[in-house]
Amino acid sequence: MDGKIQAMQHALAQWVLLLAILWPVAVSAQAPLFASDDLLDVALPADFSRLCRPRETEACDFTPTTLLYRERDGRKHSLPVAIQIRGGWRSLLRNCSVPLLWVRFDEKDVSGTLFEGQTLLPLTTHCGKGLALDPMLSGIRRADYEQYLLREFLGHRLYNALTDYSLRVRLLRIAYPRPGSNSSRGVPHYAFFAEHFDATAARTGTERPERGAFDAGRLDAQAAGMLALFQYMIGNTDWSIARERNTMLLVNSAGRQLPVPYDLDMSGLVNAKYAGPAPGLPIDEVRERWFLGYCQPGTDWDALFAHYSERRTDLLELADGIAGLSRNSVRAAQTYLESFFAILDSGEARQTRIVERCQPWPPTGIDHTSPSVIPDKVAARPR
Repeated sequence: MDGKIQAMQHALAQWVLLLAILWPVAVSAQAPLFASDDLLDVALPADFSRLCRPRETEACDFTPTTLLYRERDGRKHSLPVAIQIRGGWRSLLRNCSVPLLWVRFDEKDVSGTLFEGQTLLPLTTHCGKGLALDPMLSGIRRADYEQYLLREFLGHRLYNALTDYSLRVRLLRIAYPRPGSNSSRGVPHYAFFAEHFDATAARTGTERPERGAFDAGRLDAQAAGMLALFQYMIGNTDWSIARERNTMLLVNSAGRQLPVPYDLDMSGLVNAKYAGPAPGLPIDEVRERWFLGYCQPGTDWDALFAHYSERRTDLLELADGIAGLSRNSVRAAQTYLESFFAILDSGEARQTRIVERCQPWPPTGIDHTSPSVIPDKVAARPR
């Protein structure tokens, strides 16, 4: 008996030692900024008309400014930061007057603050009215842009609920006062911070390879199926694992590649007026779904369908908890998601619309997102 007790004590001591090693990693991996879902009030002085736009000017540097934020207890904080415009379609002046940004932090400035551990964060903004002459774009109201932003945020939250291999996000109510005004006043908009890719890798215990490292032989079939089914659920065709379009790759300890999505604004869930399906696909608008997952050996479709179905209630309820999302947006999102689950409820629909519509395996370097497959008649479609 004494021997058994000693063995149990030894095993317990080993577990305590293991926890002592792992606990600091677990704590540091969960950054304070993304540990809460509370709406965060922020001010970021910026003159967007003067910011350098990378896709319009070759050499763009970061512009110094200040990030001001208020905690739940009312305490105000001010952090020196630097900003730079990022993104593709949304970085162009003709499309967005308030483009997506990078926000850069200095490690010493954020120590002990809500932004501790952050060095570079992508900020997704509401885009704004834009300066385009295209009537399709000029007819979009400010309120429309706000709802697009919130529905894109919802898309990220949906994937968070499905897998930890996803980008954490934090919703903001943000003002952009004029630089030098010494005021945090300004018209408030919604925006959200997302994890930096490297932070996602650190949190999940994976590594992020250099872009272009896709290897079909190392792609995890279930992770790829999880992503493809999610993109089908939200009606997004503006992505590609093989070409790493709006898709980041992580590599786990077994050497398997795990895809993670970002930039969801071209999806049917967001349903932006400027959006369209990927050119070359046999669909005419973003609310139409088209499955783009691979016919990859080893994919357990039944397990994936069950994983989504088990989370149906949670996924449908997420829209209700997002600040600023209008009742119309909530209803539209829930109705659109319900139409996806209606497909999962039908064995025949699952088979014909998803399993049998999978894309050839192994994938080639050319797919629906390749410029060479874009028909001339849709080449000018806003991307």
